[in-house]
Amino acid sequence: MHRTRWCWLQSLARVIGVAVATTAPLSSFGEAESVAKRAQSTGGSHAPQYLLFWRSPEQAPELVKTIGEKGDGRTHLLGFGVPCATFAQERQVAANIHHAFAVARLNNLALMLHFDFHIEWSNRPDLWNWFDPKKPGYNPENRNNVEWFGWDGPPARARYLNWGEAQRMPPLTCFTSKVVRSEWSRLIRDVISPPLRAELLALEHEGRGQLFAGVLVGSEPTYDNYSHTDPQTAKLVAADGSPTGQLGYRALLDRGYSKAHPPVDIHKVLGNVIQETVAFWCRAFVNAGLPARKLYPHIPAGTDMETSSSPIEAAFNSWSNPGWSTYPVGPLQRTFQPIYDELKIHGNPPWGGVEANVGFPGTLVDAETYLAWHYNHGASLVAINMGATGTELTSRLETSAFSAHSIAAYRKFLKGDKLQEKPISADLPQLRIRRKMNMLQAGFRKWQAEGRDPTPIARWVEERLPTLMRDGKLAEAEAVIDEAIRRVN
Repeated sequence: MHRTRWCWLQSLARVIGVAVATTAPLSSFGEAESVAKRAQSTGGSHAPQYLLFWRSPEQAPELVKTIGEKGDGRTHLLGFGVPCATFAQERQVAANIHHAFAVARLNNLALMLHFDFHIEWSNRPDLWNWFDPKKPGYNPENRNNVEWFGWDGPPARARYLNWGEAQRMPPLTCFTSKVVRSEWSRLIRDVISPPLRAELLALEHEGRGQLFAGVLVGSEPTYDNYSHTDPQTAKLVAADGSPTGQLGYRALLDRGYSKAHPPVDIHKVLGNVIQETVAFWCRAFVNAGLPARKLYPHIPAGTDMETSSSPIEAAFNSWSNPGWSTYPVGPLQRTFQPIYDELKIHGNPPWGGVEANVGFPGTLVDAETYLAWHYNHGASLVAINMGATGTELTSRLETSAFSAHSIAAYRKFLKGDKLQEKPISADLPQLRIRRKMNMLQAGFRKWQAEGRDPTPIARWVEERLPTLMRDGKLAEAEAVIDEAIRRVN
């Protein structure tokens, strides 16, 4: 109970943007080359900028009514994005691509397509079922297609993700598996690219090529560490009796590391594997005839290396423009400077905020400034996300995406007006809460060092603070933290 409550406070801190300790960006990463020269030759200052929403094609007409602007069709374009779990939807991929393009043409809207290659593969137990001979797909060799918890295993039997509500999924893919990579190549070459190339050629012949915003490649590839997770996920892990350590050892073995020859920095090496994997996907698209300038990786820019092993610079490779999830949390809560710094190192290519929403708990920035952090700094697209698991986070993202303030900012961008960036006041209640959470956590650490148990105070905070933060009652939330600090002191 003591450890669970302490982890809960750390998780809450991450959720509301409080007391987040981040790992400094790595100075160099892999062998990715600068894409700036290529980007400038294919885009320049007149390249289109897209405002996209991850919505089904059927929701496109309603999207136009809600936003009330579509842009000029050349430099500022409204559009929608369609996700595809490629393994699970393999048989529907071609039809879905053709349908999405038909809706984009009919409504004169831009279109982005998203292909996931590693999250949803429950229909392929022939690739991951190494452990249950009573179920389909069993093959003990599949242990090499999933990630391991240590040099000798065990291989994972399940994966646990929390996008608002914790869930079990098939085990984390081993990104270095030759068997899995062969399947990725087949899907990109034979399933996705033929219908996609045909639609792109048709758009170009119609003189409407600008309607294609691009392809989002992958789905936030990370290496999970279940010793650093939220209470809901921890509960599922415990219920299954799963290990609670770092995943990624199968990839390390494939890349020549071992118990006798471990990496100096495991997160840096795993980050290299993520970058190389994303490059593998993007290169496969380019080899299949897709333009590199229309490809964007999907790297989570707001996470820390301890929990994801996925650094900002993993988005850079020679076969795409960089792309990130850009929620204003963690290192991105007050500025996108970590992104700008990496962009500068790589020659300031066009980039994408491929999964964005200003409405996370603890947000400090207003909707217009948030868009300006993207478009005023070279972003070619922003894709607004409303999807999550469970009802609470989904509702919050939906409300934020279509609030009056957000719609006003969207319309200003689509009209071509200059977006204004407003400074964040140092005395915002969210920042005061952040400082006080730091103080509270320091107090808890002191109690632990003295052999005292802060669980009762942590429980008291837990019963009050999440609801207050969710409802935007910041004054009441601050009072709860003040009282907790008084009790600790």
